[in-house]
Amino acid sequence: MRFDELLTRSDGPAIAEELAALRRPARYVLEGIHQESRQQFWQFRVDIDEPAQTWTLVRQRAKPVSYREGVLYDPDDGPHEVSFARSMVSDPVVRMAVPDLMLRWGRGPESFHPILVQHIGEHSILLTFEHHEDPAFRTTLVIDERDGIARRSYEHGEATIVTSVRTAEPDEVLPLVRFVPPTDWIRPQH
Repeated sequence: MRFDELLTRSDGPAIAEELAALRRPARYVLEGIHQESRQQFWQFRVDIDEPAQTWTLVRQRAKPVSYREGVLYDPDDGPHEVSFARSMVSDPVVRMAVPDLMLRWGRGPESFHPILVQHIGEHSILLTFEHHEDPAFRTTLVIDERDGIARRSYEHGEATIVTSVRTAEPDEVLPLVRFVPPTDWIRPQH
């Protein structure tokens, strides 16, 4: 990976592939918080099994959304047949588990591409992305290089922060999620 140098749009797909290689396909459980505005946020838990191509998103104050056997089950839109990769595209939280599937790598019609990759802290990679039509429009993403899962994303005025990641057994039954309101700023663990 090319650290600390300016990148071009054509570098993006290769960087996405390098980051994908950090991830070990398994079943992961991610928990965190998504902030849409200064006052509006919600907590979440994502249970994603990449080898089985399934995932479930449980959000605070919302009905669960899930994907299994090639069908996206959304309580608002009903079931839709779609590929595993496409099932995650529109959800900023689920795609944290598989950041190389985000629409930020300068592939084809994607509006954003990485312009800078940096090490921060002991085990994190900070990526800065720029919009191809407006270089002043930037977003960032922090990926843990130990597992290839994104921990922080800032885009379009919204922030997604993953506060915990753990590996789960393929047949493990997760307990009902219980969201505990945050009482302080979520400190980075880079």
